[in-house]
Amino acid sequence: MTLHRAPIRIPGPTAITMLKTAVALVLAAAFPLPARADLVLVQRVEGGGQSGDQTIYIKDGKSRADLAGSLSLITDAATGDAFTLKHAERTFMKIPATQSQAMLAELRKQRGEAPPPQLQPTGKKEKVGEYECEIFTADLGKLTVQYWIARDFPNAAAIQQQLAAAQSGALALASQGLMPDPASFPGLTLKTVLELSGKKVTTTTVSVRETPVAATQFELPRTYKETASPELQFVPQ
Repeated sequence: MTLHRAPIRIPGPTAITMLKTAVALVLAAAFPLPARADLVLVQRVEGGGQSGDQTIYIKDGKSRADLAGSLSLITDAATGDAFTLKHAERTFMKIPATQSQAMLAELRKQRGEAPPPQLQPTGKKEKVGEYECEIFTADLGKLTVQYWIARDFPNAAAIQQQLAAAQSGALALASQGLMPDPASFPGLTLKTVLELSGKKVTTTTVSVRETPVAATQFELPRTYKETASPELQFVPQ
């Protein structure tokens, strides 16, 4: 496992189910991307109908996740818009920020008067790669997330400050109170386990490289045709 720089958490979304896409948008909104460096991440995703590695490209507040299979998800932290690309069909689907914000509003409604979720220590430790991690959990109502956090990751404090300073953008504002405050994290998250209705999705960071990313990575292919976007809903069973 090669960890050159601290991982920016972008849990594994998929267009196979709109539910997983909705959850991914919530997590992406809670951990917006810094615009100071280009990054390429590789993460291993297991569960939820997806198994394999995904590669994530980050540049100027935009991200592109090439998922296991033939799917990609492009997001813009500033506008909140997202695009799902189906390469085999040569099509794309737009998920506008207003649609995602409506989903986030529904999540907030479901939480009612519950206070914002907080990180809770479990007292357990486990290594992820070469780093000793403390395991925390957060109860998001129907959704539970476990975090493996490394306190001794190189330059972790400065990177955490950068993440907190980047807490802006359309979806980040809409998601406030739905996820633990990134400023409360005592280190860098190297692994997450997301559980919803008894189903788990595990995302583990394999590597992070600070390297130039071409702006063309975030452009929609001209030969792809747009398909209608279904209503994005979050209805836990």
